[in-house]
Amino acid sequence: MRRALLVLNAFGTAVTLLSALAVLGSLLFVPGYRIDHHDSLPFVLGYAALQAWFLWAFLRDTPAVPWIALAKAVAGLLLVATFKVIGPDWIQVTPGRYVYQLFDWSDRLDWGPDARLGLYAFVFLGRGAFNTFSAFELTRPLWWSLRDTRPVLGRVMTAIPLAAMVTCVWLTFSPEASEVARLVLDGIDCPTLRQHEGGTTEDVRQRGDRRYHVQVHWRCTDVIVAVQAEDGRIGVARAPRLECCETAPARPS
Repeated sequence: MRRALLVLNAFGTAVTLLSALAVLGSLLFVPGYRIDHHDSLPFVLGYAALQAWFLWAFLRDTPAVPWIALAKAVAGLLLVATFKVIGPDWIQVTPGRYVYQLFDWSDRLDWGPDARLGLYAFVFLGRGAFNTFSAFELTRPLWWSLRDTRPVLGRVMTAIPLAAMVTCVWLTFSPEASEVARLVLDGIDCPTLRQHEGGTTEDVRQRGDRRYHVQVHWRCTDVIVAVQAEDGRIGVARAPRLECCETAPARPS
């Protein structure tokens, strides 16, 4: 089991490293990429170096592996717990953004709010459940003896992170808020998008007897609508609207 987890963690880290290197290459060689994505070169370099170290540690099974696995689990659970607040922003700023885009089918499949199920599954099952399981398995020598010396405490410590993650999933997402987000996104026309390009607006929408807080990130290359219901749960819809992008005038030859 340990060897399988090391291989899976190394594979996931390698994919994340490739994404960071793609962002780094775009920053250095693609004009306008930094302006579009607001990336910091030192941050991208540091992120890539960290992922390279993670990859080396998993491949060599170094003594740092348990602590790396624990750190990844804590980071994953924090992302799950705060996904409705920082999730969309983190996906935009992280150099690992292309990994998230692999699981975001909203611009490829016409499934309405369900088109982001792949992304949600990756965040909650990949970043959350898998990293938590990896941490418990890879740190087994540090804590497994508790299940023998103090059986109740050992089992409670095992169950708490999994229970917390299941609770976060239920408390985070709302099908009704997702439907409102999709309706708001579908109602955006090009003149309105051009008027607000590059900005963020917030307002309150009424649907039946329920009120929803709506936040729209206006960018023709990736319009994001985040909706929060009165109970705090959220729904997100996003899609590129390239037909609304204003084309720069051609320069005279």
